[in-house]
Amino acid sequence: MAFKFRLETSLRLAKQELDMAQNLLAQQIRILLELRNQSSKQALLLERAWQGQRTACREAPSSLGLWQKYAEQQKKELLELNKKVEKQQKIVDEYRKELLECRIKVEKYERLKAKQKRLFYIEELRTEQKQLDEIAQTKGRILPI
Repeated sequence: MAFKFRLETSLRLAKQELDMAQNLLAQQIRILLELRNQSSKQALLLERAWQGQRTACREAPSSLGLWQKYAEQQKKELLELNKKVEKQQKIVDEYRKELLECRIKVEKYERLKAKQKRLFYIEELRTEQKQLDEIAQTKGRILPI
């Protein structure tokens, strides 16, 4: 008789849920990395704007107002991007938490399956040993005839 895990469907569904959670986390991490990349580029633009301000102070004071407005705009965009990065990081953390919960669920079902399988085979061995013992007893009675 072969072992059949009664919760096989639940295990399969838990594994599918785990796969989905991994895919969703990967998507959110890609979004986070893209936002961080944009933030880095924006920081470079801000640094260049500040450099332009310094240059304008020395060489072209008449353009200083434009550089200040440009630098302020770049700073504002950088702050907004940093807020988006923080928000996305929280989203990624939530998806990581969900992934961990899914992993725990799958491991729980797999441990239960392994335990039930061990118990099944132990019972099979007991039954087999009982049958062998009965055969030995039966043969022991038949021989004296």
